[in-house]
Amino acid sequence: MITQIEKIEEILPIFKEYLGYMSQFYKIYDLPAWCEGALKNLEQYSRADDSFIYILKKSDSIIGFALINKHLRFNHDGFAIAEFYIQKDHGRTGCGRLLAEYVFSRFPGNWEVAVTLKNRSALSFWKQVVSVYTSDIFIKKKKASFDGYAFLFNNRHGRTRDFTLGSAHNKD
Repeated sequence: MITQIEKIEEILPIFKEYLGYMSQFYKIYDLPAWCEGALKNLEQYSRADDSFIYILKKSDSIIGFALINKHLRFNHDGFAIAEFYIQKDHGRTGCGRLLAEYVFSRFPGNWEVAVTLKNRSALSFWKQVVSVYTSDIFIKKKKASFDGYAFLFNNRHGRTRDFTLGSAHNKD
């Protein structure tokens, strides 16, 4: 079951688990301070009008979440997957795809999913999910200020539209 929530308290335990997982992809010199900063950013989701929290539950337990906002790195307008996590025990079961497609369907328009290069499993996951969701009509973009790739697409009309980044073809 996928639900939108307003308060962050419900996802704090799984969010802390997520931070532990994500810490392997970054050079972090002060882990407690890094986690504290991430938790402060999470608090904004309960106050901001342009931020959304979706949770995925199985048997009344939260097994994943998606944080959606409009803080974009590549597009001028639209939505971004800010944070996304499925617990390891539920990986490769289709739960992640289900959650991703659900949130995409809630917000028509431009989308971007930015993934660090170091997180190879996430790069593979998002390329597959976005490819299937868009019927291979998306842009894979890299820029100097971000050490990773973004998958860009538009779901307003079921196809990628002009992002002012180039044509509506799949690019590597």
